[in-house]
Amino acid sequence: MPIELRITSGARSGARETFTKSVITIGRHPMNDLRLDAEKDLDVSSRHAEIRLVGDTATIRDVGSSNGTKVNGQPLVGERALFEGDVIALGGAQGASLEFHVIDEAAAAAPTPAAEPQPARPRRDTTARIAEAVEQQTGNLRRILYLFGAAVVIIGLGLMYIAQQNSAADRATIEKLLAELQEQNAAIAQLRGSAGANGLSNEVGRIQRERDSLLSVLRAGGNRADVKQRIEELSRLQTAAGAVSKVDYERIAEQNTRAVAFIVVERGGEIEGGTGFGVTRDGIIVINRHIVQNAGEPDPTRIAVQFHGTSRWLPARVLHVSNSDDLAFLKIDAPGSFPTVLGISPSGGVRPGAPIAIVGYPLGNETAGMGGSIDTITARASLTAGIVSKSVPDVLQVDAYVAHGSSGSPVFNERGLVVGVVYGGPTEAAGRIVYAVPSDRLIAQLPGEAAGVVKQ
Repeated sequence: MPIELRITSGARSGARETFTKSVITIGRHPMNDLRLDAEKDLDVSSRHAEIRLVGDTATIRDVGSSNGTKVNGQPLVGERALFEGDVIALGGAQGASLEFHVIDEAAAAAPTPAAEPQPARPRRDTTARIAEAVEQQTGNLRRILYLFGAAVVIIGLGLMYIAQQNSAADRATIEKLLAELQEQNAAIAQLRGSAGANGLSNEVGRIQRERDSLLSVLRAGGNRADVKQRIEELSRLQTAAGAVSKVDYERIAEQNTRAVAFIVVERGGEIEGGTGFGVTRDGIIVINRHIVQNAGEPDPTRIAVQFHGTSRWLPARVLHVSNSDDLAFLKIDAPGSFPTVLGISPSGGVRPGAPIAIVGYPLGNETAGMGGSIDTITARASLTAGIVSKSVPDVLQVDAYVAHGSSGSPVFNERGLVVGVVYGGPTEAAGRIVYAVPSDRLIAQLPGEAAGVVKQ
């Protein structure tokens, strides 16, 4: 289904672009499909939102922007459908607005003038703004999800009552339930995508969509046994989201973020960025094997490390590379006492539904230094909340957000202890399904001098 996006405000106001691809990324980074002005549209994030086209359906979601997204004046939470003429607002007063239009196949086949390329320019430092937004949302998330949890329980009881009635469900009762939900919907709508709240916002949106779908099924006189099973699943999702809302992410960040380092590896004239974390005071750092060793590629000619909140690049060398897992260890070649994570916990007790936090540098230099030159940046790590979706001996799978540059990021449990090391995810998941090496496998390969970092 071809679509046209018309830019109605911002630096590129008046421009129009046509798309037919299934995923359309929007933001200020030059790698986006719809690129906004990197210097003037300052409230638009580097990677702000994405539109997905499946058949004749278009949906939009915010992908962790700093200043949020609105559709027709309503804050965007999770994912929602787009219709002809919808107005999409990206960020605030210094953002941009788009109009969404569906075009027929004949129009899509007509040649479209190529959009004038936007040069990649350093973006201003928005670290303080992100920190302020995360701080505000940490308190709001708990209050909103407590309300939301109570609403889901009430809804569940109401839906089970309706499901037990005959197939001609009482429409008046359903409409009453809908009316009672409006206050909860308004509270949920206050959530904005950010580095700290992205995973939780997605989960709330997922719960909301399932609830709305259930109400539609009941209106249509759906199968009662199927409805009952879905109500039980909805309750499970709500319980998991409630667990996330109770985690003290500020404490996790305070205990660990200083030990999370931005890693730069140079080989063959190319520079690659990643994430690592300190496990000993003398400078042993855990990273991914693929950051320093790839089949068919030369060995690194230079490795440099910069801890969160610092601007000093520290030289490092490869200490050990795992033969069985995507793990490796660096050693800093400079004197000093370096920060370490709070501890590493065995992953055997991690269960699906458990809340987690990932701290790292998604998009590499773009987020590490907020777009500054790699020679002058001060590293700034990002924290993303999420939920464990699968835990097996070889893989820890979580629902959260990562991107290029997140490889090697530590996954923390609610106690602030490492339970996994991020190494990738399926391409089609667009960074929302994350694979990590379980901490049990990391513990088994830690150098002897790092044994003290293991906590039960």
